[in-house]
Amino acid sequence: MQLHRDRKKFEEAGVRLAVIGQGQPEHARHFREQLKVDLPIYASGDREAYRAAGTKVGTLGELLGPRSVMKGIRRSASDRVVQGRIVGHAAQLGGVLIVKPDGSIPYGHLADDASDNPPNDEVLAAARTAASRA
Repeated sequence: MQLHRDRKKFEEAGVRLAVIGQGQPEHARHFREQLKVDLPIYASGDREAYRAAGTKVGTLGELLGPRSVMKGIRRSASDRVVQGRIVGHAAQLGGVLIVKPDGSIPYGHLADDASDNPPNDEVLAAARTAASRA
């Protein structure tokens, strides 16, 4: 939930962050409570949101390859977050999209592997650029 850490910067840039996860609404509530995430969280139980975004289901190497594992260990240690129970398809990879009110997507980063998340500064810069072209 690295975007959540910088939510104030995104709010100052006029961006509303939201999370789309797998599962049912009760899973979203549990996730919010466990990780103390102060963002809207939507559940895509059928994973249709993932298909619409174009994300992929990772291979074994994309999930448990050396890069993914090492990055995951470092992130867990620095964030003091431990992976909880997996809900939904365990190999579903995610992404970050900026969606404008007109439905256009000026920025998209779809994960190549389980450790692939864009830096917050990159997403924030893209959001500011998109907002300035509104």
